[in-house]
Parts: sequence; C-alpha cells; structure tokens
Amino acid sequence: MKAGLYLGTIVLGVMLLFSCSKEMSTENGGVNSKCDYAPYTQGSSFTYLNVSTSGDSSVYTLTVNGDTTINGNVYRKLGDSTAFMCSNCTDGVYTQIASILSFDGYTASDLRLTYLKDFLPAGSTWSDTVQVSYSGISTKALLQYTIVQKGINKIVNGHDYTDVIGVQLDASASTASATLPVGTVAVNYYARGIGLIESDQTQDTTRLVNFNIK
Repeated sequence: MKAGLYLGTIVLGVMLLFSCSKEMSTENGGVNSKCDYAPYTQGSSFTYLNVSTSGDSSVYTLTVNGDTTINGNVYRKLGDSTAFMCSNCTDGVYTQIASILSFDGYTASDLRLTYLKDFLPAGSTWSDTVQVSYSGISTKALLQYTIVQKGINKIVNGHDYTDVIGVQLDASASTASATLPVGTVAVNYYARGIGLIESDQTQDTTRLVNFNIK
C-alpha cells in the first residue's frame, strides 16, 4: 500500500510540472486541419484567472513571442515573465514542450505532450509516457487523453464559446513491480478560434478572462 501511495505521489508531482508551466499551444497549419484550436499568431495575448479550492486566486497573461527550433521541429513560444511553453500544431495534432523540467525534487525527461487531436470524434483516446525520477527512483508516468465532449457550447466567465472540445487527462504510474492508477488529473476545454478556455484540476480551476488575437 505504501508503495502504491508513493507511486501516486510521483505522478501527481509530474502533473504539477504541467500545471505550473501553464497550458499553451500554437498554430503551424496542416492538410487535414487548420489548427483552429491554436490561433496563436505573433503578439496575441490571453489572460487567465486561476482559482484554487482554498480560494486563492491569481491572474496572468500569456503572450505569443516568436518561434524556436527544438530537435528539428519549429515551436511557437507563448508565456509570461515566469514561465513559457514551446508548442506546435501539424495536421490537427497539437503538441507542447514545458520549459520547467523539475518541481519539488521531481525531475522528468522530455515533456513533449500531445494534448489535443482536433479531428478525432468524441470517445477517442491516445496516450503519452513520461519518465520520472525522484530521489534516484525512476518510474513512468502513463498519461491517457480522452475526448469527452466535441462540438459543444460552453460559457466561461460570461462568454459563450462555440465548437468546444473537452479533453480528459488520466494518469497512472508504472515501475517494474507495480502499476498504480492515479485517476483524472484534469479536464481541459479548447474553443475553435481561441484555444484553451478552461482547465479543471483537483486543486484549482483556470479560466480564460479575455484575449487579443492579432
């Protein structure tokens, strides 16, 4: 039981890497998709309100600021003065790489995540695997994404967004001796023409307040 709880703690630590780095994406175009769920052109900005279950809140603005090349792939940079992410979209497949690779003693390998596939129908799934280390112990965080809603309307901070996709992220931890389901980490909502509009996690919720697309 203790081993199972420890594995769960490791995976939750990795998920904190993702949430502390914030959720972002970019547009690169494609044959099967216009990447409309990441219209992040140069100079565009997006302001979010984060509210924790304890009532603490913070507001931050993410601004699109140029491109960078990582392992031969071109990514758009989007962030603020404290954190940024490098993101890409090709043929409706949206990926991101976090700039923060450690948190509270946890370290992770390449945090390249495929967070959305906008051409898939509701009910579709895909997965990512992240290698995690804590105090010299290595394990794998297994991440599964499920499109739980597709083409819906969703009101966020009084704004009615259309053609929204909801993606649920579930996690489990795997070592040579055990695999432990951690459960649902987040449900993220993406609106066509806007991008991320809401992220619901166990400890907090982040919602889009306003945006300015150039």
